[in-house]
Amino acid sequence: MDESKLIKYIIEETDHVENQEIQKWIQAHPDHRKRYEQIQFIWEKSLSIKPSTHVSTAEAWQAFQRRKSHKSKEVRFSPWYQIAAAISVFLVAAFAYVRFIEPDNALLSNLHLATNQKPVTDTLFDGSIITLNKSSQLSFNQSIIKKSRNAELIEGEAFFQVARNENRPFRVLVGQATVTVLGTKFNIKKLDGLIEIILQSGSVQVNYEGEVRILTPGDRLLINQVKGLLTSTTVEDKLYSYYVGDYFEAHETPLWRVIEVLNEAYGANIILLNERLRNLPLTTTFKNDSLENNLEVLKATFGLTVIREPDRIIIK
Repeated sequence: MDESKLIKYIIEETDHVENQEIQKWIQAHPDHRKRYEQIQFIWEKSLSIKPSTHVSTAEAWQAFQRRKSHKSKEVRFSPWYQIAAAISVFLVAAFAYVRFIEPDNALLSNLHLATNQKPVTDTLFDGSIITLNKSSQLSFNQSIIKKSRNAELIEGEAFFQVARNENRPFRVLVGQATVTVLGTKFNIKKLDGLIEIILQSGSVQVNYEGEVRILTPGDRLLINQVKGLLTSTTVEDKLYSYYVGDYFEAHETPLWRVIEVLNEAYGANIILLNERLRNLPLTTTFKNDSLENNLEVLKATFGLTVIREPDRIIIK
């Protein structure tokens, strides 16, 4: 595999067909993976190099002329040196572009995800994984030179599994709030002026109009952007991430909450007719396959009656 193509893959400049080709090549043999990881390692290390603030074009030209006047000698370079040299050439070009051509918006790796009826999962070049729920939009960009990983949840819902990198925090902009993490798993939903952040593992910091909250696993932060209110609670179940693993996981979860998630997942209109059923606890895991099958699970578990009408489903 050509080094230049692997570098393009690392900085996410390859298309879908090239991505599949490279991923297949990496998985084909341990040596391929080792070679890819070596290139990626050099690339990661190169990002920490601080370029000189002074560039003398005259000195560079004189040095070039001196080298040009000497006869070249045949030298055999090791594969490692060739890889490093290829990346070095790229970095020189990148630095020149950033410094002299486009200093304010240079070399951004851009990704825009939008979903319709089905969730989509994508792996970023830093190893982070984003699952976007249906009817959602998200953008992601990382400067090749600057130490930043930035995403914006434009609308809808997304689950983030962030690859840990203490030198480059991962930030998610959602409305007027900013979520900052190093490496963790969390869910964000943005809907009708409300922002919901649920932390599954690790730790995140949320900044909202000068107010800072630190979340720990199991915490749920609800931000009302209209009223400017922040409300903290906890969650016991993982129903919020049903679209990630393709299953519903409930743990002593009240029936009303299960129904709420089923309505969201299937675009249904399920109504609990009897108030005494609302807080019946459910502990189970069932697949996100069909609404009918999952209604049968609830029916068998609690001895419920399910009545189907044209525009709604009644449970009593």
